Amino acid sequence: MGWTPQPTITINGTDRKSITLHDVQISYGRTSVWEQARASYARISILNNTNTDYGFDMNQTVAIKVKNSAGSDVTVFTGKITSTSNAIAGSGVIATSAIQTITAVGTFAQMSRKLIGGSAYPKEFDTDRMTRIFTEAGVTIDTVDTPSIYEFQIRDGNTKDAYTIAADYAQQADGYIYETATGSVGFANESRRFIDQRDNGYLTIPNNYILWNSVSSEKTLADIMNSISLSYRAGNVTSDDTTSQATYGKVAGSVTTELHNLADAQVQVDRYIALRAYPRTSLSSFTIPIDSPNVSDANKDKFISMAMGKPIQITTLPIPIKNTTYKGMVEGYSFSINQFQMVMTLNTTDYTYSITPTRWQDVSAATTWAAVDAAVQWTTYE
Repeated sequence: MGWTPQPTITINGTDRKSITLHDVQISYGRTSVWEQARASYARISILNNTNTDYGFDMNQTVAIKVKNSAGSDVTVFTGKITSTSNAIAGSGVIATSAIQTITAVGTFAQMSRKLIGGSAYPKEFDTDRMTRIFTEAGVTIDTVDTPSIYEFQIRDGNTKDAYTIAADYAQQADGYIYETATGSVGFANESRRFIDQRDNGYLTIPNNYILWNSVSSEKTLADIMNSISLSYRAGNVTSDDTTSQATYGKVAGSVTTELHNLADAQVQVDRYIALRAYPRTSLSSFTIPIDSPNVSDANKDKFISMAMGKPIQITTLPIPIKNTTYKGMVEGYSFSINQFQMVMTLNTTDYTYSITPTRWQDVSAATTWAAVDAAVQWTTYE
């Protein structure tokens, strides 16, 4: 017999291995590279044939696990119950069957109910600002990327929900916030995807993994901005791409930030133009049955542990979909799971929307110049 996910749930600290899971739906991330990730959620349907009251209640913790290729449990979702519903599935003289449905949400939803920011924040770099926000929100922090890139101005005390504040500053720093399967949250700065792709490469997804009736690509004028004004602490900076304007017409936009430094503001607005002046074709959606015998054990394990920002590539796509090898970044992903099947759907965007120009701070200190005489000094080189 081939691999099966064998999902199990833990509710309020109690393993519910005896529960028969009818269906599990899990969703993470976002659909567009220009927005922040939404709160993850899980919808769990339980087949109750034993007339049992499981005592499900609001705010109880939920963890969902599946088996990896080696038969070990891997957590694919952690959250808290926000609603339960119950319906009779069938009834007769022998027994009554009910479908009980639990909806649980991830940490971002919990952050949206936590008010923070009542005290002023000092002038500080993005790493410190995001760490401050997550700490004040009382969440478990996965990673806040370092070194810092952008410096923010002083923020006056103004109470808002923690998710809104975190998403706002992540957007201003040209990065994004994300949730992990174990319920932690993190901040990926604008260099995260470049560094991940440089160090780990792209996850190649063979064509025969994909359900072709699920594949769609998209190129849209909505992605274009070729004249941008960006506000920062002391005013506004602008950037334009005249070639794009001649081709597509002038498509103007504005970006509001609390960046402190003029240089940061100009770098960021120029980067927006570099990324948004021309449309790219993105694979907006495609689906992979992870339980398929076509999928290798190694890739099963990678798919089960999918994460926002994962670099992927697909070769020899049909020409009407994408006339080249597609390289992209995972923006959002979802799982559909029952006892015997596990299906994953990915939303991705073209990699060129995410790969930034190299900053010196992202270059390894061990990097050496090739074919340069060791005696050459910068002060004497011409």
